[in-house]
Amino acid sequence: MAKKTKAKRPKTIAGVKVPKAVRTSGLLDELLNSQLGREILAEALVAAAGAVASVLMKKRPSADQVAQAGETIVEMGAEAASATKDLAQTAVGAVTEAVADAARHILPSALTESAGNPTNARARRVARRGQQSDEES
Repeated sequence: MAKKTKAKRPKTIAGVKVPKAVRTSGLLDELLNSQLGREILAEALVAAAGAVASVLMKKRPSADQVAQAGETIVEMGAEAASATKDLAQTAVGAVTEAVADAARHILPSALTESAGNPTNARARRVARRGQQSDEES
């Protein structure tokens, strides 16, 4: 004849240790198998859930706190964007100057027009017209 095995009860339930006296006694079986025991457990669970909900509601931030946090985030984002833009403009200016200096030192002066000639096209045209009118007079 087969050996009758008794169902083992867990040592912990939801992370809470169940004492050995409760596990081995028939108290837990009686409580879970009777209608009155189930009602008592249900009421205890509802009371615990209500207590947890009230604690969570007390610690919940108000609408004003949430709105103020949102405004602060927007302000900080705008400041960061402005600072990034300024930094990028400064970096571009520095790189442009470095490249222009390198080009002036490497390229012949005829290409860079660093020998006193105007550097933009309009200034060169005005200078040529001035030279032509001086030659004609």
